[in-house]
Amino acid sequence: MPEALFWATNTDHAGVSVLEALRGVLAAFVFGQLLAFAYERTYTGVSYARGFAHTIVLTSLAASTFVMAIGRSLYAGLGLLGVLSIIRFRANLKAPRDLVFLLGSASTGVACGIDALPVAAVGTLSFALVAVYLHYSSFASQREYDGVLRFSLRAGDVRESMLPALLAKHCVRSTTLSVAELAQGAVVEFTYQIKLRPAGPAPLLSDLRAELDVHDARVLLEE
Repeated sequence: MPEALFWATNTDHAGVSVLEALRGVLAAFVFGQLLAFAYERTYTGVSYARGFAHTIVLTSLAASTFVMAIGRSLYAGLGLLGVLSIIRFRANLKAPRDLVFLLGSASTGVACGIDALPVAAVGTLSFALVAVYLHYSSFASQREYDGVLRFSLRAGDVRESMLPALLAKHCVRSTTLSVAELAQGAVVEFTYQIKLRPAGPAPLLSDLRAELDVHDARVLLEE
């Protein structure tokens, strides 16, 4: 019984050095990226959000900071749960990324409150640097396709033979989804799944209209 009481009330965090904290957040960063990479590669829906993949990485960092801060202190853990409960019911958070930033700030506050300053310093700095890195890097944004291209062309138009070269000019890759006849065969509607080049969809749509005289050309992006 005395041992259990000591475990619940222990607040001795002096044993967590700066190097140990660095090792913990670095491991969380690496493993969090692996989880985010697996999420990106196995996602099969149509509303993929790069920000959610970033949230997976940031959650790993915030959780590692939190656990290193509270150590074996049950009181510190309950205190953080109380803070998060207040935030959850009094703040209208519309994105998971908002919540994970609050988790990160709450973990830092707990670490400072129980005098685990090496953990607070390393955790806060690592969280901020990783958030900036994820924002400006292309991590979790490499999707096989960007969206869907649809347009209509008059049936029998000889300029249809120019279509493969034009798509190759503006797209990294393209795959035909469907070719359908409309207006009793007078018009053909094409649907492609495309991966755009850095210039984006505007030059592609412009060339389609100018060189092939297509109608109702539009690109539906996944983001």
